[in-house]
Amino acid sequence: MKAFFFSRHLREKMLLTALLALVALTWLTRVARGGREFWRDWRATATTLATQQQWLDHRADIEAAATRAVAHLDPSRTFSSARLLGELSTIADQVGVRSNTASEILGTERTSEFAVNTVQFAIRNADLAAILRLCGGLDQRAPYLGLEQFSLTVNPANPALLNVTLRVSSVEIAR
Repeated sequence: MKAFFFSRHLREKMLLTALLALVALTWLTRVARGGREFWRDWRATATTLATQQQWLDHRADIEAAATRAVAHLDPSRTFSSARLLGELSTIADQVGVRSNTASEILGTERTSEFAVNTVQFAIRNADLAAILRLCGGLDQRAPYLGLEQFSLTVNPANPALLNVTLRVSSVEIAR
């Protein structure tokens, strides 16, 4: 290879050197990008593991706090998924938007002390006053019902009417 290189003219040597430098630069850029991605992934994983370890280290405190919180709840006022849907329908009836609603049970998360039921509730073509009354009705049922997510859009056909999507959760005492 050395004899081949030295037998070339000066301009060919310069072109070969430039080509090798370009290949090396491309390779080093790719290695650096891969290293940077590896470092970013490693840091993200380390942060996630540290957070999980903190939760695990405080497990006893968290369980004790959950037990204390459940002790103050009245089991007869807690809501299963079906009762949560019924309660949301009742509130919608009270504010006058029942005919424009849709609901979906999203799931239940269970622990040894309680279960958290989650429902997606959508209201179409409602005025602002009705939505505020609905949120007030949810607020009256706290801490048994909680509003997790609230999405509000304007109806394109009639800007005076609003479309709302709510994610509502309820606590149910495990029996």
